[in-house]
Amino acid sequence: MSKQVSILGVAGKPVLHSMSPVLFRELFRSTGKTAAYLRIAAGSAEEALFLFKALGMQGMNLTAPFKETALPLVDEISEEARELGAVNCLVSLAGGRVVGRNTDPAGVLGGLAANGVDVRGKRCLVIGAGGAGKAAAFALVSAGCDVVIANRTREKADALAATLGCESAEFHALAELASSADIIASTLVADALPDPESWFPRGRSVAVVDADYKTGTLAKYAAALGLPVSNGADWLVGQALPAYELFMGESLPSSSEFGLGRLSRFLASSRRAYEKGRKIALIGLMGAGKTSVGKALASIMRLPFVDSDTVIEEEAGMAIPEIFATEGESGFRERESRAVERITSTPEAIVLSVGGGAATREENAVLLRERCMTSWLYVSPKTAALRSGEQRGSLAARPLLAGTDPEARLRGLENERRGAYASSAEILVSTEGRSARSVAEALHEEIDRLS
Repeated sequence: MSKQVSILGVAGKPVLHSMSPVLFRELFRSTGKTAAYLRIAAGSAEEALFLFKALGMQGMNLTAPFKETALPLVDEISEEARELGAVNCLVSLAGGRVVGRNTDPAGVLGGLAANGVDVRGKRCLVIGAGGAGKAAAFALVSAGCDVVIANRTREKADALAATLGCESAEFHALAELASSADIIASTLVADALPDPESWFPRGRSVAVVDADYKTGTLAKYAAALGLPVSNGADWLVGQALPAYELFMGESLPSSSEFGLGRLSRFLASSRRAYEKGRKIALIGLMGAGKTSVGKALASIMRLPFVDSDTVIEEEAGMAIPEIFATEGESGFRERESRAVERITSTPEAIVLSVGGGAATREENAVLLRERCMTSWLYVSPKTAALRSGEQRGSLAARPLLAGTDPEARLRGLENERRGAYASSAEILVSTEGRSARSVAEALHEEIDRLS
């Protein structure tokens, strides 16, 4: 897999739940783009921006909690991002500069429009004054709506309303406010939203926006009443379509294949990144810590640990340097592909460490995508070279580094393999400056949230 691949992704904490990769991969498939989109499990907005630059990414979406904290880190900010005080996508500019944009308002209005709702002049109730609430209220105010923001903490609603030039209220007024609203937008997770039975108007034609695409309590309630509903998937698609155009520098074709409704239904039928019982594979450059992180993760999850290199050595009856010496790299790669196919074909859940070059073979990349939840452990070539030098005998055990400047060689390998890693992985975690245990715990926390 030597072809050039544009790399994009979404960064957040947590992030494994995000369906953005599913959506963007479908857009790439439909437009014939050679591009990869993965989840970035960053510890901070600073780390997300570091990885964005280090990997030469073409675009990155940002989700909680990085939308606000990334604002002062970018080189340029769009007007909408400035007014919202948040960015939800990073776009790479010439010369290494980064511009922060915000397409969340487009998600709100696009979802309503796709469901046949004309927002002009409508009275709108926005529930929640957090980041999503601000985006919804901003979008509706900008579209000429009469907006009131209701929040559990009145002071927060007051502050947001003052910024946007609209009204504010407390939760105890929900029933009264909803009774006169034409559009109700909930930006709260299901657990934080008061039971719709206690406040939602009956017998009126009300359009609903529900930002919670995990549970969608309000969306389901309104849909059961036969009301027009823009759900969380609509919002996700609505903000992703303009983000795609920003990232790729071109407009999407105007056809039903790229319609919000079709893409929302596609998301609803798609598989999540991790399902209990799936194998977990670790890929990345030599020195990334695949073996040490893999053993730590296997211990935490109480799963068997398998190292593909160890399996190859046991089956060949000789060490990897000997295989390279007698069969060459091509012989080793053939053995590696057979080992990956055999290991991933078994039914049991395991944590699997895969050799640094395995993902560069398309047949291996397909198996890693289809049979495993694959995590790319990122390490810079400089750090990888330092780690190799610190481990006694490690350079001698790595045939690809023999007789070379390790850092220069690793830089070349990283550049060659970057697209293959991004195309094979569901999630990326940086191991820079972190112990194997902390990386394993970060991965487990992401997985545990979905289990």
